[in-house]
Amino acid sequence: MTCFHPDDLRQLIAAQLGLTVAEVGVQARLVEDLGIDSLAMHALLLDIEEAGIGLPDAGRLQAVDTVGALYAALQPA
Repeated sequence: MTCFHPDDLRQLIAAQLGLTVAEVGVQARLVEDLGIDSLAMHALLLDIEEAGIGLPDAGRLQAVDTVGALYAALQPA
């Protein structure tokens, strides 16, 4: 597995949404603050997978609501 840090995730999200990394804080809520909808989330998960990061099962992703929570869900169990 590739070494993956919170800033790497913030960069992927910023690139996907056309934002700066500074606009994507770890406490930012994915839907409410960043406006990520299901299509954007799907595209983001594809970017994460292409970066060599294994995706968790859908159950772990359902509870994700912030950038930090997404980062935590992406960590190996």
